[in-house]
Amino acid sequence: MKAAIILFIFITLCLISGQVLCVRVFGCTGGSLMFECMISNQRKTDDQHKGKYFCRDRGCKMAISTDVQRRWVYNGRFALYDDENSRFFTVFIRNLSREDYGEYTCGNNQTWSHIVTLVESKGSRCGKSVIRDGYLGQKTITFRCEYDEKFKTHTKVFYRLNEDPVHVLKSSRSSQSSEEKFSLSDSHNDHFTVTIRDISAADGGVYLCGVERDGSHQSSTHITFIKEIQLNVSGQTSVQVQAYFSKSVFITCKFPQKFKGNKKFIQKDSSQKIFVEEQNQWVHHDKVHMYDDSSEGRLKVFISDLTAADEATYRCGVNIPDHDLFTEIKLTVNQVDHFPALSKAFAIIGESVKLTCSFPEKHDETFTHICKENKEKICESISSSEKKRFEFSAGPAGVFTVSISNVSVRDAGVYWCGAETRDTHLTSVSLTNQHQLTPTMVGREGDSSEIKCRYDENHSTEIKHLCKGKCFTKDAQNIIQSDEAHVNKTKISVKDETELNLFTVTLSDLTAEDAGIYWCAVKEAFNLPIELMIVLKDALFTHEASVGGSVSISCKNVRTQTQRLFCRGDQPNICVRDGVRVSSNTRTNGRFSLTDETSAGVFTVNISNLTEEDSGKYWCAEETSGSFVFTEVHLHVTQETTTSQDEGKSETTSQHKEKSVSSVIVAVSVGLILLAVCLVLMLLKIKYSCKHG
Repeated sequence: MKAAIILFIFITLCLISGQVLCVRVFGCTGGSLMFECMISNQRKTDDQHKGKYFCRDRGCKMAISTDVQRRWVYNGRFALYDDENSRFFTVFIRNLSREDYGEYTCGNNQTWSHIVTLVESKGSRCGKSVIRDGYLGQKTITFRCEYDEKFKTHTKVFYRLNEDPVHVLKSSRSSQSSEEKFSLSDSHNDHFTVTIRDISAADGGVYLCGVERDGSHQSSTHITFIKEIQLNVSGQTSVQVQAYFSKSVFITCKFPQKFKGNKKFIQKDSSQKIFVEEQNQWVHHDKVHMYDDSSEGRLKVFISDLTAADEATYRCGVNIPDHDLFTEIKLTVNQVDHFPALSKAFAIIGESVKLTCSFPEKHDETFTHICKENKEKICESISSSEKKRFEFSAGPAGVFTVSISNVSVRDAGVYWCGAETRDTHLTSVSLTNQHQLTPTMVGREGDSSEIKCRYDENHSTEIKHLCKGKCFTKDAQNIIQSDEAHVNKTKISVKDETELNLFTVTLSDLTAEDAGIYWCAVKEAFNLPIELMIVLKDALFTHEASVGGSVSISCKNVRTQTQRLFCRGDQPNICVRDGVRVSSNTRTNGRFSLTDETSAGVFTVNISNLTEEDSGKYWCAEETSGSFVFTEVHLHVTQETTTSQDEGKSETTSQHKEKSVSSVIVAVSVGLILLAVCLVLMLLKIKYSCKHG
């Protein structure tokens, strides 16, 4: 009843307003609205060239106006377009809110105006807003625009909102071919669809779905836009990736999450696509290894042992209906030889180790990177839980150091480091340095060592093995098994803690023969090897020497058929990694030289022209197939002690002088006495001669 009264009042006002038109238009909250302000029904006059306006209520609040033709004028969500050759101008309102409904006035600045009432249209389909993704080269993309049943006979429209102006692309009244760029198909029930063909970058933007509606005035129509679509168009990108001869490269391609279940592929030049048939596991094709990560929507590609033949243009892509989305990778393989080959590093369990890495200085935007080889020889990033133990520090240009703290058995393996570059769609890692890291245990002769082996919980009931050498090979020596806990072995004990998934073997009363590389195994599953180094007990040698002099250090052989070496370092593992001075292979190195005395069972190291800096801790070492035994040597080099000798010489000289002076005094005294005696004798003789003359 109330609505009827309002409508009656509205119609009455329109009837008594003379030339002032009254128009009702219907908008959709959350949607948009477009309608025309007519210049009454009069014939074309000069009034059309006067300034146009659209404003709220009769007081003209929230005004938008223009004095120009053929150009859209904007004021926030409101826009106005004056076509000088028409008898109307167009008003567009975007993203309607409930506060927008009410009475407005539109007209020109002098002769005419009329009232426009915005009325809210109640409908379940109103105000939809969606975001769609399209891709360059995509054959087609289709939008679905829903409407209420009451509009099934109305004309459907599909507009595009450009920067300037808003314009129509297709209408259900148009005759269309399915081969056109845009095509519209109406179900005449509850929705219509619009298809865009051959997607290009220019197709990105905002689109509006709507229906045409008749206004309250016989010559007026307006469009209620029910749905707004944001189309984002992504393109195939091209990325330059630099790698190095005989090294490896790791590439990660990113795709939209919605394609994480689609098949991924890699394509070299124009050859056939190589599809990844399985997700979440590594698959390989010749040298190329691929991993389709379904949780992240990424494709990982790893290529090792690069050669000139690997230099090519690759496509890293995802297969989607009627289209492929891909990133183009231009891989360059540089012929360089200044990256060292595999280096060996040893780390004592519980301590730290440093790995030195290098990369070309010409990399512009790079990040330091380290990864670790898995069982498939693919270098994977360090897990987030372990990263906190890895610390990067910058060195000279093109060099950085990775420090691994609190080294444990699980850290054993092959590491690669290099430079990482990042792009919006792709991350590439050029691997340059390879390090073999072996965690070591240092035990002293006569003491004990524990070897801890972790295993998968699925193997809790299986028999665990500890072997010297790789288990189940012909050269391996079986040390003990988990089911032999009851067996009385003199110096070996075993404990299998299934609740902790931990198998522990204790070796007691260590000897030189216990040195070596140990393996833990359960069936075909192996833990990484553990190296046990033995330091001989009561074999510490201390040598004293003087600056400028030389010293000979004799090292006893405790095993036969070994390589001998002499090295310097606080710990044995650091010694053999960084501090080797001479060895059986390199017998002379500057001031250091090594000679074998096989018959005496020793080898001797001579150091000449000693300096005070030569003081420190050295090790005599024997190595057999990676098994090390050490003897500790301390060398003290000091300046020659000359003070006491000088004092002795000074004292002797002084005594010499004193004796010389005394001798002179005695001689002079004796001479004077003799002279005096002679004078006395002469006087007596003269006196006697005179007396007896």
